[in-house]
Amino acid sequence: TARLENWEVPTETLSRKSYGGNCEQAAAYLSNQLASNEPFLNLFDRFVETAILPVLKQRLTQNANNAEDANQVTTFYYQRPPTLRLQPGPARAIVKAHNDAEYGHQMGELNFWVPLTDRNLTQVDLYCESKFKEGDYNPLVVQPGQVASFHGSSCRHYVNANRSIYTRVSFDFRVGVEGYFDPKWQMVGTTSDHDRKKITI
Repeated sequence: TARLENWEVPTETLSRKSYGGNCEQAAAYLSNQLASNEPFLNLFDRFVETAILPVLKQRLTQNANNAEDANQVTTFYYQRPPTLRLQPGPARAIVKAHNDAEYGHQMGELNFWVPLTDRNLTQVDLYCESKFKEGDYNPLVVQPGQVASFHGSSCRHYVNANRSIYTRVSFDFRVGVEGYFDPKWQMVGTTSDHDRKKITI
């Protein structure tokens, strides 16, 4: 049976153009493939709109003062398509600890991380601090079929090096909540922003 963990990533796509590779070109290709794949996008929409947003709304309204407040509609803006991450092993490279505000993201959104490969094989986890500049990094132990959420704009996070023989695959996306998220926000420090889909539930 084919497994994503056995996906072999061409070595020339692992280094940047300045080092003789075509990492940027490969990343753009993957992004374009996701953005133009309607069956995948339809499945992603169903996943976000039936599994993610209702739970997020419930958490937002669980401390409502009365039933009327709890039943009010909420508008969300979710990243579409998500970002696909490939991390082949064995390798020593890591992405340094960072928060997404460093890359121009605003505070009114939450990150959702969805692993597609078995962490027991890849030995790769997403490490995240509990709050801004706390420095208490702990792994979010998540397997395929599970989702982790964190406030990536403030909390620094990173993934450890993949020293296994397998490829780590995951996707992630952000969800903005009306009243906290500005859909007209202009990102600073990056050349492109993510497309968003607006939905009210």
